[in-house]
Amino acid sequence: MKLLNISEAAKLLGISASTLRRLEHDGVVEGYGLSVIYTPGGQRRYILDEIQHLYSQQGFSGQIGFGGKPAVLVRDMTLAFTDPNSKLSIQLNGQIEAVTQLVKTALANHFPVVFSKTIYDSADRFSQLWGQKFPSIQLLDRNTAWVKIHPKLDEFTYDMINATAYINDFYCSPLEEFLQQREIDTVILAGTTTSGSIRATAVEALQRGYRVIIPEEAVGDRSESIQRATLLDLNARYADVMTLDKVMKCLNEAGSLKKSK
Repeated sequence: MKLLNISEAAKLLGISASTLRRLEHDGVVEGYGLSVIYTPGGQRRYILDEIQHLYSQQGFSGQIGFGGKPAVLVRDMTLAFTDPNSKLSIQLNGQIEAVTQLVKTALANHFPVVFSKTIYDSADRFSQLWGQKFPSIQLLDRNTAWVKIHPKLDEFTYDMINATAYINDFYCSPLEEFLQQREIDTVILAGTTTSGSIRATAVEALQRGYRVIIPEEAVGDRSESIQRATLLDLNARYADVMTLDKVMKCLNEAGSLKKSK
């Protein structure tokens, strides 16, 4: 059972922590029906599953499901985002291993795998503006070691490696043509960051008519609270957030179906 502190729960609900306290009566958040659990130290905790259920009751979190022709898109599993010494590093909690399993499963079933990585281009107007807002992104010059693929993922032969200066993988990119040529109907997103490129690409992929699947163990961000909040919102509105095991099972089933035709 995953528990949230009051700040995390309030953020997901779109209210302030003080409002959340005010609505509490006899261990229940009135109007939301959420249970309040107290730690031995008297700190409030809230059950993530209850908040997710609340989303579904409000008409969110329907299921899109898998199509018959999936492709895996891995974003930014480069040294810049996976080396603890980097300013851009995410909180690593098994994501590299999860992405490795995902890629192996896709390739074993002969489904396309694309690796996309962020490049800082000092001559590009967007990069210049993004660099002003987010100075650490300037680490990603294409000539530095930071943009190299993580060694555990560099051993694979990818169908396409897409270097992009943009947050959204579809913008000014050959990705759309690549997917259309292969009649892809489902995009499985992995990598980082969940609240940045993964979110932006998920929204854009859905707008372009693709089913969007996100294996929760295969994406990462710089804090657990941002990760949880973003995955909850993505699952509510733009994608199906699933366990890695379920995604790999669906890939294997789609692969078996393809072989039988």
